[in-house]
Amino acid sequence: MLLVVLWVLTSAVILVMSFNVAARSGASSAISEVGLTQSEALLDAGLEIAAAHLLDQDEKRRWPGDGTPHSAAFAGADLTITLQDANGLIDLNRSDEKLLRSFFGKLANSTAKAAQYTDVILKARDAMAGEKQTSRDAIMSGSQGEQTSQLAFMDVEQLGRMKGIPRDIFERAAPFLTVFSRDGMVYPMSAPMTVLEAIPNLNRADIEKIKYADKSAFNDLMQKSQSYLTDQSGPAFLVTVRSHRPDDTYSAVRTFVIAVRIDPEAPYRLLAKWPTTNVAAEAAR
Repeated sequence: MLLVVLWVLTSAVILVMSFNVAARSGASSAISEVGLTQSEALLDAGLEIAAAHLLDQDEKRRWPGDGTPHSAAFAGADLTITLQDANGLIDLNRSDEKLLRSFFGKLANSTAKAAQYTDVILKARDAMAGEKQTSRDAIMSGSQGEQTSQLAFMDVEQLGRMKGIPRDIFERAAPFLTVFSRDGMVYPMSAPMTVLEAIPNLNRADIEKIKYADKSAFNDLMQKSQSYLTDQSGPAFLVTVRSHRPDDTYSAVRTFVIAVRIDPEAPYRLLAKWPTTNVAAEAAR
């Protein structure tokens, strides 16, 4: 009889402990879901703030797409927002072969390896030639049913998965690559130094002029490298938003790609967005 009583008591204790564990687990899961939803909302808010500054009628208040970080406070969270003009980067689908070779040559410090990496890209382009354009490509070009070649690269990560491209080279190249430029030409006012240094026919003095010269001098530079430079920015911009709330030990980060001023019925079009990632708060600062 005593054994039966002990067995019943033990079973009851186990049931109570199981219930408590399940309750704590459910509460923790609910808190995590709430936190995730709040983070997503804050990142979306950062995108809206970025779009508003891109479209500001006052040019002095407009944010440039040169990768400069901007800080904003929203709903008790600290947001860090960076804008990068896709026209300031090297386009895997559209940039000139000589520009690609020059870029990879500087990264690899080898003309032979630069030719090898460039050939991988060119062969991927050739393989897709003649296919119908994607809907995203149609939005960017503003075409109405026009047939152009299919994009060989839908995102930069595709290059990193291709045979013949070492992972270390890809990781060094990726921050300066895009698939969203207007026509493969580089807008120098928003281009990182690594991109400017890769542009054929430009020297260090020319690059300094881009930063400080007046319009007439800038036009001279355009003539010097007219096959590679453009005086137009956008319409696509990469918007990276980092959100950190005071009590969190992590920061949520997400990158969006938007196109502005292409649709009179909408301030911007969302072209792509990457999954949200969480990084340690200190690492993100």
